[in-house]
Amino acid sequence: MDIQAQKSDIIKWLERVNDNRIIRQFMLLKESAEQEIKTKLSKEERDFIAKGLESIQAGRTKSNEEVAESTRKKYPQLFK
Repeated sequence: MDIQAQKSDIIKWLERVNDNRIIRQFMLLKESAEQEIKTKLSKEERDFIAKGLESIQAGRTKSNEEVAESTRKKYPQLFK
């Protein structure tokens, strides 16, 4: 089973869980994983992530289609 299938399986199972103890354990696992990721990032990386999140919250985003179209226009030789 690939990772996407495993994640999907976990999500489906978790949607049916009604035990608060299990939910709390998952939340602790999530928080622990997030903290581990933060400690592995440099200050510069954390700053870039924060700046990106601020841009998203301010609505300064482009869809994948918009980026693809502007790339095709700027570099048409790559899309022959």
